[in-house]
Amino acid sequence: MSSEVIRALWLIVVITTAIFIYLGYVLVSFYFMRQFKRKITNALSSINVLIYQKYETLDDSSHFLISEGYENPKLIAFDLLNSYKNYKPVGAKDLESVFNDSETIYILIKSIVINYRSGDDVKTLANYLNTIDLLNSRYFETIQLYNTYVVGYNYWRNLFFTKWIKVLFRKEEIDTIK
Repeated sequence: MSSEVIRALWLIVVITTAIFIYLGYVLVSFYFMRQFKRKITNALSSINVLIYQKYETLDDSSHFLISEGYENPKLIAFDLLNSYKNYKPVGAKDLESVFNDSETIYILIKSIVINYRSGDDVKTLANYLNTIDLLNSRYFETIQLYNTYVVGYNYWRNLFFTKWIKVLFRKEEIDTIK
């Protein structure tokens, strides 16, 4: 074989190897994107369940306070509100406002409980408040996990030399929850 044929074969081998390495690089990035997307979906579902449980506990505590004779207009309005009493998923962009609404009611209930003085009923309200505090801590932990997964997803989406392929396949960046 002549030296030109050997050079041509080496060139073909090098180019083929580079193409296979690049395709492997692209496939690995898509694999990790898929894994992080699955984790993001699971975390968002968990956050929605925590929000629902919090609203359910807030509803129970507000109903209890109203049955005990507290006639606070905001508490009565929340007790009559049915928008969060049935489970419905909330999008990541709306979570902050939904959580802030729940915190408003939580602070109102806490302010009523501070002035509440009645034997065993205080234990019931304390259990409701402890449950809400536990749900809040789990909510914040899950938000942190969600945001970590979003950072991982966006890293693999914006990976050097492969971003153009992800744009071509319309793989958009995902925003973190604030």
